[in-house]
Amino acid sequence: MEYEENEFIVEDERRYIVLVIYDITENKRRNRMVKCLERYGVRVQRSAFEAFLTKKKYECLVGEAQHLIDGATDSLRIYLLASHTMVRCWGADAKQVDDVIIF
Repeated sequence: MEYEENEFIVEDERRYIVLVIYDITENKRRNRMVKCLERYGVRVQRSAFEAFLTKKKYECLVGEAQHLIDGATDSLRIYLLASHTMVRCWGADAKQVDDVIIF
């Protein structure tokens, strides 16, 4: 039986921990950002979301989120954390992103 050269190569499914924090001055833009980020991850603080994403989903998130802010008045930070990163949480809303996979 013959096999094609690439037949057994599995597509890269690595996932990344992503932290998104924002400071948006206007309610309408802020609400749009929240709705966007809720599609990718979970809210862990008032202006912070965590997600566990593939590279493709990460790129989609970056593409969408950066267009929702006013560069003159708002701030958006998206951190792509290394695979060996450990997240430690304390307090009432100490949520974790263990195996949250958003498709």
